[in-house]
Amino acid sequence: MKGSDNGNWEHLFDEAGRAVAVLSASRLRRIEEIRESLRAGTYRIDGRQIAEKMVSDAVRQLRERLR
Repeated sequence: MKGSDNGNWEHLFDEAGRAVAVLSASRLRRIEEIRESLRAGTYRIDGRQIAEKMVSDAVRQLRERLR
């Protein structure tokens, strides 16, 4: 039984590694897109999105404190 558990963990670690690789590659592409936009002077910030994120984060933090 212990051997089969090791196989399951190995599989999960492999899956996690693949997920991280995909996310990392995607994140790097996005960072490069933003960097190029900044260089070109075409990067635009949506103030509403930033405000929504700030409020959302503040609400989440307050809820965590109340737990």
